[in-house]
Amino acid sequence: MGKVHITLGADPEFELVVRGEVVHASRILREDVRLPWGDIGVDGAGSPLELRPVPSESPKVLVSNVGQLLLAVPKVIGGYPSTMCEAFAIGGHVHIGGIPTGTEDLRGVASAIDDALGDIFYDLSPSVRIRQGYGRRGDWRPQRWGVEYRTPPASMWAHPKVALTFLGAIKWVVQRLLEGTIPSRHPSLPKVRDAVQRGANLVKRYNGRLHWGAWKALLGETEVIRHLGVKIDVSSSLERDPHFIDDMKAMCARLGITGLRISPLNRDRGDFVSNVPGYGELVQEFDPFGPGRTLRLSWRFRNDRPFRLAELPKLEAALAALLGPSEEDDKGRLVKEVVYLSGKWPEVPPPKMLKCVSCGSLCGPTAFHYEGEPYCNACVEEDFVRCYECNTQLHRDDAHYDNDGDPFCEDCYDEYYTRCESCDREVRRGREYTVDGADYCQNCYRELFTTCAHCEREVYRDDTYHYDGEEYCEGCYSELFSYCEWCEEDYPAEQVHLVIVIERGEESEVALCRGCLEGLDYDPERDVYLVVE
Repeated sequence: MGKVHITLGADPEFELVVRGEVVHASRILREDVRLPWGDIGVDGAGSPLELRPVPSESPKVLVSNVGQLLLAVPKVIGGYPSTMCEAFAIGGHVHIGGIPTGTEDLRGVASAIDDALGDIFYDLSPSVRIRQGYGRRGDWRPQRWGVEYRTPPASMWAHPKVALTFLGAIKWVVQRLLEGTIPSRHPSLPKVRDAVQRGANLVKRYNGRLHWGAWKALLGETEVIRHLGVKIDVSSSLERDPHFIDDMKAMCARLGITGLRISPLNRDRGDFVSNVPGYGELVQEFDPFGPGRTLRLSWRFRNDRPFRLAELPKLEAALAALLGPSEEDDKGRLVKEVVYLSGKWPEVPPPKMLKCVSCGSLCGPTAFHYEGEPYCNACVEEDFVRCYECNTQLHRDDAHYDNDGDPFCEDCYDEYYTRCESCDREVRRGREYTVDGADYCQNCYRELFTTCAHCEREVYRDDTYHYDGEEYCEGCYSELFSYCEWCEEDYPAEQVHLVIVIERGEESEVALCRGCLEGLDYDPERDVYLVVE
């Protein structure tokens, strides 16, 4: 077999840190940025930043391409890349191409790499990746160009010399395999593993942090604008000043911004309005400008060039303050000092980590906080749930659960559910029966209440009055029925009369039903009833 030209590539993922917080890259980067060394984009999941460097047969060239893209991130996006794997299960993703068909199947290539080096790579995986079953031993995918080996975490790119060592070792394994030898039994493997292990130890020593100083020392400053130019996207076609776009491009070039989306503000809002904190009068109806967001400017700024040229330095200063990365933006995630793989590893102040209030483990500076206390990702996954309705995250002990076991925050639960006053069971809003301000479930309502046959209002069953099979409330019963004092029965009111009765010479006023009146003699002259002896 002739010489095989193995190519190496990658599409490593990184967390994007903006103003000290890990953010979803898709919210900042709307479209891929194309540079001479490759593309900067967003992973398919929408959360991590993804670099797509130009492949090469040389590990050194591939490392250089990745490094140029890394150093370009603050200039084209306005944040820093991070390899700490705090929020997302980011991976290193090494591509191996140029494998001749018929010499070894792709699975054999992935297995050979994993057998020789996989334990070292997997040992670097942070807890977020492990919990999600991502980057396990032997994790690979077949691709049209060859093998994508996914076991190494993103921290394999933490330091340029570590990345170079890892890539060189992977290529060595593939070359030995294609020569017909078994890499895991090759006499040179211990030496290769020692070099890889030293690189892994450096990554561990600094908690998987990105060695920004080492990358800059290797590659210097990346001239992004010269390669990319500036793109201005104006959402209105009503601009009358032909110099507006050129003036904005010049400002962006000075700031190191590769593109802006600009939308107009109505003329009647005033001359100095914008959505840029620190410049003019801030409009309240729109989101403040920041990385990945639309810039909103007044009509006069866009169309009156003398006015714009006078105001442009003020706007530029405000934008520089908003977009220019500061030394504190990474919150200690980057190692700014130059650390050499082959030298003595200096002490570097640790990142500003927090201690999980639940398990005591260290978590990143953007750890999830609940009631003012930080929680690590593992405890968040185990102890927290999201409200089924509004998606608010809350501790499972503080959640309210419906009959289906779905969790709700207190506000949503109160909005969608109530509890039966009698049995205390949950009742969905709209299905409750409310009496005198108290809610009841259907079963308890039917058991405890009835409807007055006359006024049709709900009546507590124990408070009802019955007549001829019908139930009445106290008010309607008193109005509709009367009591005969002699036979001690209730009758419809029109059948009971209040009369004067003379018995044994004594007069008395009594309420009597018709039946009782029929047994008496009526004296029409005195309008009295006489009891016959």
